[in-house]
Amino acid sequence: MNHLAHFKLASAHPKLLVGNLLADHVKGQLGGRLDQGVETGIRLHRAIDAYTDSHPLVLASHARFDAPYRRYGGIITDIIYDHFLARHWTAYDQRTLHDFCRGALEEVMSYSEFLTTPARERAMRMQSTRSMEHYGTTTFIEHSFIYLSEKLKHENPLASSISQFEKHQSSLESDFLAFFPALQNFASDWVEQHNEQLAYGTHRDLS
Repeated sequence: MNHLAHFKLASAHPKLLVGNLLADHVKGQLGGRLDQGVETGIRLHRAIDAYTDSHPLVLASHARFDAPYRRYGGIITDIIYDHFLARHWTAYDQRTLHDFCRGALEEVMSYSEFLTTPARERAMRMQSTRSMEHYGTTTFIEHSFIYLSEKLKHENPLASSISQFEKHQSSLESDFLAFFPALQNFASDWVEQHNEQLAYGTHRDLS
């Protein structure tokens, strides 16, 4: 899943949100390197990714793509599923998408002492551009594919992946609508099982 879904699934506690953002910047074993609650957020992010990557509905989405794109099914599906989450936002949250995104990023920045410099800069860019609020537009999908294509070091077809969204939109949307409630239940159960770890921890500046 991409930023919007991870933020939504981690919104039960500010430290989960912080860990969710840090997960893209902190690799390897944790074991007390960071604040315990923040580490719990990183582990939640990793658990969500593992659950998503192996789920039959997500794998079915990957299989819908034409052969040149199927190898990049995980990347393509992450973007498209966040698009559908934004489009169907009112089914999953009582807050407006604007209010949710603003509030989540404000909470992250209120714990900015836990963030690495790259993560802090990313959060600030997300605030200034209000990027997650644009996830429901087709333009967001196309620009995301082009951006990710340029980031990869090898030749890839991601820049033209909007064609796969347009071709399989209805089926992919059905996959998402069936999958996301299951993912919500998984994340909620996971957080409940690890809730005690959010109550402890010390401040560590990772700059």
